[in-house]
Amino acid sequence: MFKSNRGLIGTRRKRLYQPVIVGSLLFSLALASAPAFAIFTNGGFEQNSFAGWTLAGGVNPGLLGAEPFTSASIQIIPGAPGPSSIVGAITDPLAPTILLPRVGQFTAKLNDEGGGGLVTTLVQVDTLTNADIDAADGLPHIRFAFAPVMDDPSHSPNEQPYFYVAVKNLADDSILFEQFAYSGQTGVNFLNGAGSWKYLEFQNIDVVLPLSAIGQQIELTVIAADCALGGHGGYVYVDGFGSANVPPGGGGTALAEARELPVDQPLALGLLVGLLALFGWRATRAIA
Repeated sequence: MFKSNRGLIGTRRKRLYQPVIVGSLLFSLALASAPAFAIFTNGGFEQNSFAGWTLAGGVNPGLLGAEPFTSASIQIIPGAPGPSSIVGAITDPLAPTILLPRVGQFTAKLNDEGGGGLVTTLVQVDTLTNADIDAADGLPHIRFAFAPVMDDPSHSPNEQPYFYVAVKNLADDSILFEQFAYSGQTGVNFLNGAGSWKYLEFQNIDVVLPLSAIGQQIELTVIAADCALGGHGGYVYVDGFGSANVPPGGGGTALAEARELPVDQPLALGLLVGLLALFGWRATRAIA
């Protein structure tokens, strides 16, 4: 008696389609959960460069006035940018509990250990868009992480190494976030590094803006300065500039692919859809 193969073919089809369906679902879930680093070009320095950023600097003549110091206390004698570099998986011997890189494969380092009274500044201006809105609260966010490492020579406060980080809305010149501290400053919970060095582990910053900020320009500024007398260094690690959550912990590579294939890029999504379609076509051909 002739027995139909329809049931067997159906089973084979299910087996052939199952990997495609599962793969499609996994890709979809990955895209849905992948963070988008919409604001700030090369915000994670995953291009292994400072592309998209402006480096500047000069010489630190000392802070103006007396404590408490603010951004108005900062003065820089214009000159060439101070030292800057992109680091990967390294250990900082002066700040051993800082884990690098902070996010992805690379982290930026502004200034260095060498001293010389140098100042390095990092600036980028970008525009908030709907891609910067966090689905959790429906509001735009700016997020990043930084970790200052500075020698503490116990100079007078205005001559100490210092760091400054600020987020500014250029639409009304309002300061959305800023933090300033000189090395060893009272009230700042510096950790003790090697020798006389002090540091902070990565500080995760989350600046929440109103919906009315969409379309407005945001300026990000980071400054790292040696001591004003020239003999002691200070530097700052920065990473994760964007609208996505900076992950917990001090380092790792979990977000590298998210930076290379952000969900808000139509070309990347088109390529992904094309690959899934190709898998489905090949599975159909295998059945025929």
